[in-house]
Amino acid sequence: MATTLHVPRPEDANKVASLLTPDPLLGALTGVFLAAPRRTGKTTFLRSDLIPLLEARGFVVIYADLWSDRRADPADLIVARIKATLEAHDGRIAKLRRGSPVSRVGVLGISVSLKEAGPWSGTISDALEALVAATGRDLVMIIDEAQQAIESEAGLNAMFALKAARDAINQAPGERHLYLLMTGSHRDKLATLVQNRQAPFFGATVRSFPPLGADYIAAVAARVNEALAARAQLSPTDIAEAFETVGHRPELLADCLRDLIFAPEGAGPAALLRIAGDRKAQAETDILSEIASMTPLQQGLLRLMAERGLSFQPFTEETRRALAEINRGRMPAVATVQTALNALRDRGFVWRPEHGQYILDNADIAVALQRPRG
Repeated sequence: MATTLHVPRPEDANKVASLLTPDPLLGALTGVFLAAPRRTGKTTFLRSDLIPLLEARGFVVIYADLWSDRRADPADLIVARIKATLEAHDGRIAKLRRGSPVSRVGVLGISVSLKEAGPWSGTISDALEALVAATGRDLVMIIDEAQQAIESEAGLNAMFALKAARDAINQAPGERHLYLLMTGSHRDKLATLVQNRQAPFFGATVRSFPPLGADYIAAVAARVNEALAARAQLSPTDIAEAFETVGHRPELLADCLRDLIFAPEGAGPAALLRIAGDRKAQAETDILSEIASMTPLQQGLLRLMAERGLSFQPFTEETRRALAEINRGRMPAVATVQTALNALRDRGFVWRPEHGQYILDNADIAVALQRPRG
């Protein structure tokens, strides 16, 4: 019996890979940015479907997961993966250096001792240019949970360094290119990398990550029906509806199916939908219960952030006037709003990518706040 349920997604992998081309109409040389909520299968897709496809097509792929070590600086994680790729192509780097030695350190300098090429030092851009030149192949840099880079100054500098490398390689004579693919579990957070002129990838577009589809649903139905009584069998449509209810999260769907197996004999589609609905409602209730313990001003700020998203501006007169209703009719002072925002950050509800900008830390918070009150 298999211990995991990985359903290959060749069509989705092909769709993403089709953007990694210099074609002026279909290509995305500025970068591909894909967002989907947490626990919806992004990382599994990247590792099991997309990366093998890209490597089979001849790309050199560097993959960095910025959530692989939440204690590490995002820049260090990116540099570590680039160093590992340099080491993997040591022999080719050695041949390249005989004709064009590189030994300089700039912002986020990389130093690595290669067995054949010897000590190597350079910038992120130097390293990626060297890999393209040494391998003679296109390079794809995949950053999973890329929004975490903005959590540190070094991480943000790494993003600018990747942009510099992209421009240097893609604008140089020749047919080799560097493609950047970045994913995120929070659309607004990921958008901070592209949304304004100060952002490293200004002008790029954040798109929705391809969700798990019909093949996955069919595989789940076949597997779970093996454990269910004949009169409790589930159709793909039943499972698809429950999957949508739990936000297209495979782990939550699996929890619901396990609950269904332990339900009274004969429990079928209706029971599954009830279980999925209960799980969704409970998750939202947990969030709302914590919010209910906050001050009225903090609650008001969260609701405005959920409504306005990236357009939320905390200190404008318009925002403070909107908060007056829950502040005993008085428009709160800027300092009062700042204090409330600091408290929300401390509780993990609000994220500040830069001075004066605030975003809900988790997309699930917005979903819960937008639930009709009753």
